[in-house]
Amino acid sequence: MLIILLILIFIRPFISSLAFPYANFAYSAFALVFLTAWVIKRRVALENYGSVKYALMFFLLAMFVSLIFSKNKWVSLGELYKYVGGALVFVAVGSLSAADKKSVLSWILSAAFLVSLLAIYQYYFGFQHLLKNVAGAGPAESFALDYITRRRPFLPFVTPNILAGYLAMTLPLALVSKNKFWIGLFISAALLLTKSLGAILSVFAGLAIYFYLRGNLKKTGFAFLTGILITAVLVCIARSAMAKQHTHPLFSLMMRLNYWGDALRIIAAYPLTGVGLGNFNLIYSRYAHNSYLQIWAETGVFGLASFLWLATALVKTGLDNFMRSGNKKVVAGLIAAQCIFLFHNLFDFTFFLPEVSLIWWVINGIIFPGDKTPA
Repeated sequence: MLIILLILIFIRPFISSLAFPYANFAYSAFALVFLTAWVIKRRVALENYGSVKYALMFFLLAMFVSLIFSKNKWVSLGELYKYVGGALVFVAVGSLSAADKKSVLSWILSAAFLVSLLAIYQYYFGFQHLLKNVAGAGPAESFALDYITRRRPFLPFVTPNILAGYLAMTLPLALVSKNKFWIGLFISAALLLTKSLGAILSVFAGLAIYFYLRGNLKKTGFAFLTGILITAVLVCIARSAMAKQHTHPLFSLMMRLNYWGDALRIIAAYPLTGVGLGNFNLIYSRYAHNSYLQIWAETGVFGLASFLWLATALVKTGLDNFMRSGNKKVVAGLIAAQCIFLFHNLFDFTFFLPEVSLIWWVINGIIFPGDKTPA
């Protein structure tokens, strides 16, 4: 059964829920059945998950309760698989031995390496024919042309920012894994090609935590973090130099501020219950570009509180594991990956995309329980 789990984790980033909804449905249905069977067959007990189990159960309960108040219950019902599937894979991976968790980590990095190669290939060879097909494609043409003419890769996802969020989360795993540092070079190159400021700043925050935990923030960490900040400034300058208004970083920021304002108006109208999972829709966007605001808008204050509790409990578990682990380098890298995902969702919406968020759930499973983290 382990090989099936590894394959499911490996192929998840290559099945975009936005671009391939039917393939995503088939994948998700099989994964839910398989993971449920895994948990039952192995008799995985939630008692082994300490206080995290209460946060996890409260989070799932909040998702189910939101169905009662949903504006469109069928849409909300169709969104539940993301959270149930994430919880199941977290429990399944958390029950593995240290050796099996090491295999999971290797397969995550193998997938990230392949994703990086696809992105680099697209940057150098993949835009010429795409540009011809997109011209005149409709309302989204200007943004699509932005990605293409500025050669911002996005494969196998649908936008450069989603790709960047995935790459940013997996980068620390490569940097701390034995004999996998070279994969980090490819991930870094692909991440830079996306020109995503949000992802680069999230890497800065995550690696700052990593170097702080490792006790070398003032030495090696200072050089790394300075380089990341310089890179962010250069990316900002490069994007600002473009002639089109929508390519400017300030335009991107203003659009996000508009989305956040619209999300806050929905929250003000439905602060306790939300509008229901999957029922968040703005005129120009399906997402608020801030997962925390969107969780609140969709599931109400209890949904937001449950997710914040869960996220805090998972990071705390990582920190507790770090204190007693024999391999602090790997655990610190896993915590950095955890936090990069959480930081990036302040500016984007990868929490709602299972092709990215499921890997975050897997990373949380690798960290937990503390005595089974891979060396």
